[in-house]
Amino acid sequence: MEVVPVRHLYIHVPFCSGRCGYCAFVSGLPVQSPAIYVEAVLAEAVRSRAMLSMPLETIYCGGGTPTLLGAEGFHRLAVSGAFRLVPGGEWTVEAHPATVTPKLLAALVQAGVTRLSIGVQSFDEKTLQLCNRRHSVRQALEAIACAQQFFSDVGIDLIAGLPMVSSSVWRDTVEQAVALGLQHVSVYALSIDSGSVWHKQGMTEPDSDCVCDAVAWAAERLLQAGFVRYETSNYARPGFTCRHNLNTWHGGDYLGLGHGAASRLGALRRSGDGTEVYLEPLEDALERTLTQLRLNRGFSVSAVVSDYPVLAPYARFWQRKLEVFYHQGLLTENFAPTTRGYEVLDAMLRELTCVCI
Repeated sequence: MEVVPVRHLYIHVPFCSGRCGYCAFVSGLPVQSPAIYVEAVLAEAVRSRAMLSMPLETIYCGGGTPTLLGAEGFHRLAVSGAFRLVPGGEWTVEAHPATVTPKLLAALVQAGVTRLSIGVQSFDEKTLQLCNRRHSVRQALEAIACAQQFFSDVGIDLIAGLPMVSSSVWRDTVEQAVALGLQHVSVYALSIDSGSVWHKQGMTEPDSDCVCDAVAWAAERLLQAGFVRYETSNYARPGFTCRHNLNTWHGGDYLGLGHGAASRLGALRRSGDGTEVYLEPLEDALERTLTQLRLNRGFSVSAVVSDYPVLAPYARFWQRKLEVFYHQGLLTENFAPTTRGYEVLDAMLRELTCVCI
């Protein structure tokens, strides 16, 4: 495979202080010190030096709980010289509220981090305990307030459809998020994925209508508060979208470092478990283009075919199908999802891909 420099880097940190009930990610209690893990990531970066030869546009540290690397870990990453950001580049770090301290945040700023994404999930104590979140509402609020003293770009994650959460409790959580002066809010619909504690306990998927209602109410309230729904699950104030994730949804390449990190490198797809697959041109083109339908910018069949000629045989079918979705109120005139369209996006994507199989 030809080695092409990447401009987007994902670093996975699989450490957590415990296991949330819904979590199916590659994460768990540390089996080695954070310092040893950082050195392993840097060694992996050295082996990938050809792909990291150009300055990066974005870095995203996800997990797990990346902030468990501590101030020393992020300082080591920053001074290693293994990778560097372009001026004005974006470096996002996910944080658990219980790990946020002024010392850590100061170290993140010094390292060059520009965005903090705090996993809150709920502003209700009983819900946090049910999920085994290992932080309180007070800790979440204090972490957000502390982060806002260091960063101009602070966001949080929320989960809609958590068990035994009434509509009033959910609305209180969203209202709390609106009141905090955040720049970014992610609202994820709960799914009971294989590998999660709840799946192993036999918990069933939440009622889809209730989840859709919760997401729709959050979308309406966040839009009223000045946020833009720029992707299915993500809302940002103007100028504060996550550029790293936008690259992914636009079908761009990225390199993943660390245990459990995925990569997209040309036709190569490397999953979090290390499995590597080389996609055929059609499969690659579908993967890179249809994720764009998640975005609020709209979907252009002609532009997609121009970028990926292998999709030309499906252009007329796609155009007709998208026009049907528009007349059904699922898409706007430029083929961006409406609120109702976001609720049935997966079904629309299945209809678009069925002709390609």
